[in-house]
Amino acid sequence: MKKKKRRRKAWKTVLTIAAVLILLGLILVFGFRIRTVEVKGNDYYGDNSIASWIQNDRLAENSLYVLLKYRFTQPDMPSAVESMEVSLKNPWTLLVKVQEKTMLGYVDYDGAYLYFDREGIASLRTKKVMEGVPYVEGLDFDASSVVIGEELPVEDDSIFGKIMDASQYLKENELSPDRLVCGENGITLYFGKVEVLLGNSGYDNRIAQIKPILEKLQEKYPDTAGTLHLENFDESSDAVRFVPE
Repeated sequence: MKKKKRRRKAWKTVLTIAAVLILLGLILVFGFRIRTVEVKGNDYYGDNSIASWIQNDRLAENSLYVLLKYRFTQPDMPSAVESMEVSLKNPWTLLVKVQEKTMLGYVDYDGAYLYFDREGIASLRTKKVMEGVPYVEGLDFDASSVVIGEELPVEDDSIFGKIMDASQYLKENELSPDRLVCGENGITLYFGKVEVLLGNSGYDNRIAQIKPILEKLQEKYPDTAGTLHLENFDESSDAVRFVPE
């Protein structure tokens, strides 16, 4: 009789454990099924695009799976995204915090604009013009060889370093040129009707001169077109030459 009671208790324990495991399994499968994805920090991509990217495999209907995937692995991300941080608002709602890449510039491409990042990676094709990102001319590349997510196939990739340096000092001096042109003689900026020649180096000192000079030109010679020569300017320079058209 004692053996039978022990067996019954053992079976009850097994059945209880099995029931608990089944219940936990059902909770994991159905209780953590994603119903809503809330996205923050995105500008380049819409909420639906980010949500679709997050749920890009057959197991990604489960919020716990997605959470663990983005916490402990390095999943692929959209080409214009630096990082994505995933958390749970509740078992059926995902919170996705997106950090998008800083774009270095954009060029005409395939009926739209192609934005590239600080490494020269072709990151985003869109018809949207982003504020604060310069339009770049003079980059020689084979449009048929462009691959989103890979480096823009320019003839001289050192140009990206020059654009990055110029962009950094433009931002520090709160300047937004209408165009940035790359050429054999370096970088040229356009502010309305004024052309600014920067040359190939020394952008920190040269760009620092632009804002006060443009203000003086606007004050004394409003709407005057011409060229501001900063290509040879350095710390020893006493004056800057402006040549009206």
